[in-house]
Amino acid sequence: MEREMLNISGNLVGEIKTTTIDINEGKREVANFTVVNKFKENGKTKKEYIYCNLYGEKVETVEDFESGEYVHIFGYFKEVKKEEKIFKNFIVKHINRINKEEKEEE
Repeated sequence: MEREMLNISGNLVGEIKTTTIDINEGKREVANFTVVNKFKENGKTKKEYIYCNLYGEKVETVEDFESGEYVHIFGYFKEVKKEEKIFKNFIVKHINRINKEEKEEE
């Protein structure tokens, strides 16, 4: 199954939580965080909250990011079904902090 790779920009919400998980190959660092993407639909501003997972060495790049900062993320959505519930997370392959000057140019 081919994954649709997406670019999303938005603001970090809350804190970034980092942890270590056990996988078949050993241990792996993971960072969990939320990005809010604001957009206009039918003349109204709407918000979409995106729950993100970042794995491996890239976790170090987000350790000093703070809530409210504007970021650009690149990755894909992954759905996991547990019992009767479906969970949808965004698997981040790359993340950049966007400073205010760059945001104003968009």
